[in-house]
Amino acid sequence: MRKKRTLFTHPALATLAGVLLHAYGELVLRTSRMRIVVDPAVDAHVRDRGLPVIYALWHCQVFFMPLLRRYERRPLTVLLSQHRDARIVGVAAQLRGVQLVRGSSTRGGFQAYRQLLANLRGGQSVCVTPDGPKGPARQVKSGVIQLARHSGCVVVPVAWAGTRQCRLRSWDRTVLPLPFSRYLLALGAPQTFADEIDIQQQGHQLEAELEDLCQGVSAALMTALPNC
Repeated sequence: MRKKRTLFTHPALATLAGVLLHAYGELVLRTSRMRIVVDPAVDAHVRDRGLPVIYALWHCQVFFMPLLRRYERRPLTVLLSQHRDARIVGVAAQLRGVQLVRGSSTRGGFQAYRQLLANLRGGQSVCVTPDGPKGPARQVKSGVIQLARHSGCVVVPVAWAGTRQCRLRSWDRTVLPLPFSRYLLALGAPQTFADEIDIQQQGHQLEAELEDLCQGVSAALMTALPNC
């Protein structure tokens, strides 16, 4: 495993792996039935008023993040860590038309935060994994709350579920979708975070919203896709 990880630090091999990951994603999408369910308030923000939003989803569900670009129908920025494994994901995301901002809480975080804030103020939505890049899994860090406060943008919880998938042996148990399946991607009700409320309390609020959405999309999967 250590030798394999060393090989993928080579830029050319990481790019090749990213191209293969993109090809696998296309295979999943072309052989599966997919539906995107959107809260009406999100449509009001994004489609009707053209406002940027902050999409938030758990790190373990990052595979379908590029589908948000399809929903937006305009450029979308994704925050991606500078970890070597993230290079592979970055190549696949760019092939799907997603723009990248690289940084994390340990490397390049301040510059990445400034870039995300600038993009939001410029009218471009962004997507973050509030428990990434290293966890703890499914625990919201303060960065996404601060970004919402400083930008004035709402946070849109995102979750997906599928009938055929497996989990990788990563720190967050990343979910890998399998071909010939049915998938439901849900965009939940927009969340607003005011300065006067405790930031830790707001983090717990977003955690609860994401968990509720994950449970809801799993329960709704079997009834939401019969006519796809």
